[in-house]
Amino acid sequence: MEKTQVELIRECLSGNRTVFRYAPDSYALQLLKDYIGNGMGIAALRRSPYAKLLTKPIVTEALALAGKGQLEPWHLEAVIAQYRDHKPLNFILTLDEWGTDDKDDRHWKQTCRTGYDLVLQLNFANDHHQHLKTLVGEDDVAPFSYHGHPVRKDGTLETLAWARIDLDFASNQALIEEIQSDWVKGVGDSYKNYLYGEDKMQQYREVLRPYAKVWDEAMLTAALCFIRRELGIRDVFYHSYDTGNRLKGIERYYHLGKPPRYLYTELPKKFCFVPTSEAPDFLKPVRYLHYLQRHGKAQWFKLPTQEQSHGKKAAA
Repeated sequence: MEKTQVELIRECLSGNRTVFRYAPDSYALQLLKDYIGNGMGIAALRRSPYAKLLTKPIVTEALALAGKGQLEPWHLEAVIAQYRDHKPLNFILTLDEWGTDDKDDRHWKQTCRTGYDLVLQLNFANDHHQHLKTLVGEDDVAPFSYHGHPVRKDGTLETLAWARIDLDFASNQALIEEIQSDWVKGVGDSYKNYLYGEDKMQQYREVLRPYAKVWDEAMLTAALCFIRRELGIRDVFYHSYDTGNRLKGIERYYHLGKPPRYLYTELPKKFCFVPTSEAPDFLKPVRYLHYLQRHGKAQWFKLPTQEQSHGKKAAA
């Protein structure tokens, strides 16, 4: 995106900090809520791309409310409202930006095209922040993050994870370029025992454990909710491992520092993304993309919508 567009989005959405609560597996409720619209028969859902979500215990709670075989939004919202019973983790969402206007610097920023990504940061809420400050002290900012990444560095919040998002309102499409967490890896670094004391670090690792288990699904859920509900964008793409590494220059320039494979293979499948050779429209001017397509090396994941599912059936 153009820098001015990113800044405009940030300006329009700035204001009160956004609270985000996440319970394990609750991504399934959010995905179904987006998919069913005003409601959908459970039998039809069992034939949909989201069928595998229906067996999750948190979803069966909602299905139990659908006595007439029709799942409606309020059934899902009723379970979401019971987050307290599912021990949610509390977060604060903030926005940042990442990118460059210099085409020669693009691969250093690991973006698919010259320009800027919108960054959605998943930050710890105050309940966790207090535990952290007893360990590291008030003056130690982003102690488990790399400061060259798009994380909070002002000391008011600490970033557990972030998502980089490229988008185009004209085509109604968004691409999740990256999901990453320095924090989980940083806390596991044995060198931190030397800095803060082994006993304190062991205590903090126990405090972090619930977050470490779900940070990736919490981050992706927050990103999808933000893209669809705050930005109003319907079509959401997600990088595959190989195509993303090639387009972002990681394969060529960072062969020793590739991202965890599961984030671009298992995670999108868990969220019911489907493989596609269709590229986001706004990436089509990228020349290297044409090379990958000619050689059959271009693939993404795309989140299914009702319209796309019905279109496939009609075409069949």
